[in-house]
Amino acid sequence: MSTLKKFKSLSNKQIKRIISLFLMVGLGSTSALTVSALSKDVTIKDGEEITKFRTLHSETNAVLKQAGINIGEQDKIVRTDANSKQVDIAIKRAFSVSVFFDGDWHSFSANDGTVADLLTKNNIPFGEFFHASVDLNAALVPNMQITISKMIPVNISVDGRNDAVSVPEGSVLNALNFLNITLSQDDSVNEPLDKLVEDGMNIIVNRVEIKEITEKETIPFSTEVKKSDTLERGNFKIETSGANGEKEVTKRVKYVDGNLVQTDILSENILKNPVNQVKIVGTKSKNNGNVKVSIENGVITDENGNIYHYNKVLTGVCTAYTAKDGARTSTGALARRGLVAVNPKQIPYGTKLYIPGYGICTAADTGGAMRQGRAMIDLYMDSEHECRQFGRRTKQIYILS
Repeated sequence: MSTLKKFKSLSNKQIKRIISLFLMVGLGSTSALTVSALSKDVTIKDGEEITKFRTLHSETNAVLKQAGINIGEQDKIVRTDANSKQVDIAIKRAFSVSVFFDGDWHSFSANDGTVADLLTKNNIPFGEFFHASVDLNAALVPNMQITISKMIPVNISVDGRNDAVSVPEGSVLNALNFLNITLSQDDSVNEPLDKLVEDGMNIIVNRVEIKEITEKETIPFSTEVKKSDTLERGNFKIETSGANGEKEVTKRVKYVDGNLVQTDILSENILKNPVNQVKIVGTKSKNNGNVKVSIENGVITDENGNIYHYNKVLTGVCTAYTAKDGARTSTGALARRGLVAVNPKQIPYGTKLYIPGYGICTAADTGGAMRQGRAMIDLYMDSEHECRQFGRRTKQIYILS
């Protein structure tokens, strides 16, 4: 039987039920299509918490209410409608930031932004003449503390440099930290570290190094002098040669900016004892200085019959000096009797001289008195006693040929 014949065979009551059923299905489909067309996908980010759902609401507060999210007075809502079906809502909760300036702490509310944004918004000074304890480009975070300090001009001397700089108001220690100057345990600063910096203050940092060292040192030998009346005065001989000793010395040394300023001996250990030199010095009288001078012939004859030829006679003040064993003259010779100091511009080095009462000698040294003209000759003597006895005398000085 065809479908049409089957439909015609139905009663009126059956036909009405079929029509009602079709009407109900049609209305339901239309309603579902309407809801689908009006609903949106919502994503809400509240800090680290993310909520996603579908809603028929369009108004932001209604959407948040549906999600059960409460908003504070200072909270910030950022809504983005990607399209008619997608809504993104970001909630930036308000938090507190503390700023110290003008001698007191101040509290401000913020949702986001940088330190510079907060300072600018609240008319808090910063820039060349002020210092912020936190990077101006740093993002604000809850409970952040920011200190705004005035910059103070000071002079800093450290590590061989002298610089004019500006530092935040505060202590000397804070100023050094601001300049990245690290102090070691022994370093010294001319100003107390807890003193407040002042305009134009001079801050001097001395690098101090204290250490213990152990090194070997020479122990110089001493000279024992014996007199001999069988050896002519002015002559000597070494009976026993001297030899230096050696010791190990432990010291505590202190350097300030690389310069040694203090040495303390902690201990000494003798490794080798020195051997003293024994020197025999003659005391036998020499020529008493009485000479027979033949000016006509340019010849000097002493009491022993020794003959010296001279080509020039000078008259001048003579003095006497002595020196420690091992001392050298300005020409490099070991200082000894028979070598005298002169002004080399007047009497050249190496010139042979005869001085009555002293004898034959050689110009081999110099001194201030000769260069300044206060004396013509300075005679080397074996002892300070002889020097005092000689004193200052005017003598004839024979330049030997």
